[in-house]
Amino acid sequence: DLVKLTIGLPTYNCENIIGNKIEELLKQSFKDYVLIISDNNSTDNTGKICESMSKKDNRIVFFQQDKNKGPFWNFNFLLQKAQTNYFVMTTPDDILSKNFLESNINILEKCKELVGSIGECSLFNRIIDSNSHKSEINILNNSRKYQYVHPVKGELKEKIRFYLDFQMGSQFYSIFRTKDIKFANFYRNKANYGMWQSDFAAILKILKRGNLHVDLESFFYKEVSTKSHSVIKYMKIFNFSISEILFSKAIFSVWFFKEFGTKLFLKNFGVLLGSNFSWGGTIFGEVLRMCKRMIYRQEKYW
Repeated sequence: DLVKLTIGLPTYNCENIIGNKIEELLKQSFKDYVLIISDNNSTDNTGKICESMSKKDNRIVFFQQDKNKGPFWNFNFLLQKAQTNYFVMTTPDDILSKNFLESNINILEKCKELVGSIGECSLFNRIIDSNSHKSEINILNNSRKYQYVHPVKGELKEKIRFYLDFQMGSQFYSIFRTKDIKFANFYRNKANYGMWQSDFAAILKILKRGNLHVDLESFFYKEVSTKSHSVIKYMKIFNFSISEILFSKAIFSVWFFKEFGTKLFLKNFGVLLGSNFSWGGTIFGEVLRMCKRMIYRQEKYW
């Protein structure tokens, strides 16, 4: 019989946590899946750990890439390998409740109007002791229900407007119907279409196919760093050009116009315009911070 679910796990230099991540997935209450791991030519022992664990469980399929082709390429690689009805992307530093797969698969099986389902989401910090190298998980309490993921249903125009205002990308880690996430896949041709938050754009596109659900009986924890990071530095790591960094939201707005047409574009023009101004403020603020660091001879962000 065909396996129901493909779990895609991209890895790169995560030897301290990858073993625990694989064990977490193997201990899920839902067992009818294949776990496909693609290591992006790690320079530590990540690949060796994955290969070793793949030999102990025939549900694990491991691919070692001969060079680092970037996270966008790696996601596309994993998704294209999926031949099952359902697909979920997870990362080495995410934490899933033991019933995450089972609970969300059951919901998708019962509700055909849904294209994706995810557990309630919270953020956490991983605090590593410098002496023992042991890590401690510090869960950050949400200030409200559905803070990072949210049910989305209704007519397309209502769903699009809601999610443009919501502006969260964590729902990208839902369990999706494979045919629908392949339809919304942003990494098939060009690495990212020159767009920041292409995961967010993929969620908007998949809403053409149906609704999104949040399962309050399961949970999904997303790691965030305790240190502040530069958006510009992060985008440069992902090989965004200077123009793509400066005009990221303009590129997104053009994509939105082409994808959803004139009517929805004009209906949401104010939201799109506001996001462009907000992005400009973010970039300007980062440039000012960099200038300050240069004046005081501090470490540069980029």
